[in-house]
Amino acid sequence: MVQVLRETTSEYDYFVGQILSGVTKRMGERYTARIYKVMKNNSLELDSLVLLKEGKNFAPNIYLHPYFEAYQQGVVLSELVNRLCSIYQDCNTPIVDDKFQYSFEEMKSHIIYRLVSYERNRKLLENIPHIRYLDLAITYHCLVREDEEGIGTIRITNEHRKQWKVQLKELHELAADNTKRLFPVSIRSMEEVIRSMLMDEMSGKEEELSVEMNLFVENSTNAEHRMYILTNEKGINGASCLLYPNVLSEFAERFQSDFYLFPSSIHEVILVPAQDQKSSREYAEMVHEINATQVAKEEVLSDRVYFYSREKGLEVNDYE
Repeated sequence: MVQVLRETTSEYDYFVGQILSGVTKRMGERYTARIYKVMKNNSLELDSLVLLKEGKNFAPNIYLHPYFEAYQQGVVLSELVNRLCSIYQDCNTPIVDDKFQYSFEEMKSHIIYRLVSYERNRKLLENIPHIRYLDLAITYHCLVREDEEGIGTIRITNEHRKQWKVQLKELHELAADNTKRLFPVSIRSMEEVIRSMLMDEMSGKEEELSVEMNLFVENSTNAEHRMYILTNEKGINGASCLLYPNVLSEFAERFQSDFYLFPSSIHEVILVPAQDQKSSREYAEMVHEINATQVAKEEVLSDRVYFYSREKGLEVNDYE
């Protein structure tokens, strides 16, 4: 979770200046150190340090706020400079291959989409191709790296689309096919997810695990609702799976029921077969509270609750 700190401008500017000076001296003339403003999801703007090696076109972004927080807590600047330089020196896996060509033909099989909040990203959406969907927006990205450490993507901008001479419709069709192929859907019950988490956390602690599992089974058996987690197999930006063809309709048919969708985050949504135990207002208040207290600002998807009807499809479930 990114913590946006409240700092005085002069203190933060001094910190940034010392970091730039320190890493430049430490890394030598073959590297150029720069600070970039990066617009993250939900209009979260962060300062990113980039150390670009001579002859290279790409370098990792390192966000400075965690290091500024450490500085405020007493870590000396020289230690922070050492940490930052070590990250670049130890980064043996490039973001993209040196032979990478950012052409449409090169990237067309790697274009994917994501779902983000429309209202929280108005400024960002001015400069990128997107499609409005309910109270959300579908945005487009290039998958440029995928390994055991995660994925690397580049956000597609209006400028990219002009250079590629590609229409929004074609961009969306490519993304729809690629995202489904590269990030297969996953739907698991909440019980299954929690059970798996408990087993991972308590590996080697069989006695404690047995007690926790007994409590979990007892609580899940008495639960009013069965909840299901909709995401992709990587668990990254998995809320976009609700756009996949037939995913929602097949879930409804499986349970022979309409259902609610709670936007847990940009990474997943929660599906709850309709039981009418709670009102729409109660569900909306619950989602809003969770977003405000449990979800990182840059990962919030929506404060709204959605409802899937087998007759009407997916709608925002507004209440009076």
